[in-house]
Amino acid sequence: MIGRVPKHTALGDDVDPGALFVFIPGALAGGFLISVGLLISDAVRKLRGDTGIERRVKHTGAAVADEVRAGAGASRRTESGLRPRAVYGAVSAIAFALVVLVVPGATWNFFNPDGYIQNVGWVWAVSMLAVIGLWVLGVQTLRLAPEWLPGIIAALGLGFSVRFAFGSEPAVNRTVLIVLGLLVAVVGTALSWRMRGRRDRTDVPPSVRPLLTRTPLSRP
Repeated sequence: MIGRVPKHTALGDDVDPGALFVFIPGALAGGFLISVGLLISDAVRKLRGDTGIERRVKHTGAAVADEVRAGAGASRRTESGLRPRAVYGAVSAIAFALVVLVVPGATWNFFNPDGYIQNVGWVWAVSMLAVIGLWVLGVQTLRLAPEWLPGIIAALGLGFSVRFAFGSEPAVNRTVLIVLGLLVAVVGTALSWRMRGRRDRTDVPPSVRPLLTRTPLSRP
């Protein structure tokens, strides 16, 4: 007799594939979207020609020339390529509004047992990476139009309060969040009101200059 054949075991026998939260079709779709984005960006680059390179050379050269003529720090006052300040204020307001919407929404749906992305970590991680990018964009553009800061804080605080005033959350939670939003609107606006005095001052920090020269946030 040969005897009983021992049962074959492997390390993956006790692994539940459903618990890994690996969504292959979603990953494939993500790769497809990235490829489409790269193709579109290449097409746009070909249509635009050398406009981006010319803009970068032109505005960087203007900043360097001011540094040479007037000394260190003069490039912060260079207005070459700057769009109207309202453009930077509006971009900053939109970016911060998206941050305020995405952070609590994605986080709540991740930790909420009934949320649509409950325990799906990669969706929450992608959302937070997008939030970081929006936050950086909002901060950098706001530095070009700091007088918009009080209005942005007031609008975000009031919008936060209105959102929970008509929400379906428990009354206690809604009350706390509404009061928090109103406090942010009132206190934040009062503390930042002095920034209104900088509406006529041109100040382009060195960290913002690359963003201007590499994106449509500056004029050609």
